[in-house]
Amino acid sequence: MDTIKIEVYAGVNTGGGGCSCGCTSCQPADVKAEYQAMERALTERFGAETLCLEYIDTGGVNLARFPEVEKVIRAGYPFPVILVNGSPRLAGGISAEAISEIVSEIRANI
Repeated sequence: MDTIKIEVYAGVNTGGGGCSCGCTSCQPADVKAEYQAMERALTERFGAETLCLEYIDTGGVNLARFPEVEKVIRAGYPFPVILVNGSPRLAGGISAEAISEIVSEIRANI
């Protein structure tokens, strides 16, 4: 079975916050904690051998290095941006449940 690659890109949204909750106080460290919780949940459900999970902090980095993420942000979506197998799938928050559904769909079609 192929490994499913999940990349979580964190950054600071225009307006100061790191998520889309509207509070403007979330920072990449908060997103990192959410990522770690998601990583645990997905690994428990699908196993470490099935997934390749990566957290990328884009703070201070030219987004041109990440063209798919740059497109999402330029389209007006907030960080974090989640790519699954290289395609943007979610933005504005981390949901282990939503990502589990995506992983299940991919596995069903392999």
